[in-house]
Amino acid sequence: IRKIKSIVPDKIIVADTKTADAGDVEVEIAKLGGANIMTVLGIMDDSTIHSAVKKARELDILVQADLINVKNVYERAKELKQLGVDIIGFHVGLDVQKSRGISVADLKSEIRKVSELDLLISIAGGLNKDRILELIDLPVSIYVVGGAITRSKEPKNVSKEIVNILKGR
Repeated sequence: IRKIKSIVPDKIIVADTKTADAGDVEVEIAKLGGANIMTVLGIMDDSTIHSAVKKARELDILVQADLINVKNVYERAKELKQLGVDIIGFHVGLDVQKSRGISVADLKSEIRKVSELDLLISIAGGLNKDRILELIDLPVSIYVVGGAITRSKEPKNVSKEIVNILKGR
């Protein structure tokens, strides 16, 4: 994180820690590295999330709850809001994408419903330019694109295409 921050000091840096325990410690580590946002697993015990949020407020860093493997995303998102989480992250992991043949684009109705809670929304899992175009009208603040870029023979061009789609939003 420190290396990235030194290259682009004016950019928002997310430490995708997917914290499962010791939320306060993980926030401190992310902040020391220069991150602006850290992630905690939304499925974890409320005490872990509370610990992360409390420390994040002290250190001026945002907390994103990753909803990977959460069964009732709306109900959990309501609880996470009460715990003080800043961002709700919809995430369909690689294993689920492969085994069930779905991506985050299949969660449109859930994304729309959770967005009514007035929290920032992040999405990840199988995103590419076509799926982003499918989701562009949803109230999403953060698009996490991985494989579409890293598996491309022209990652710079793919990145530019995606950025241009989002800029045109």
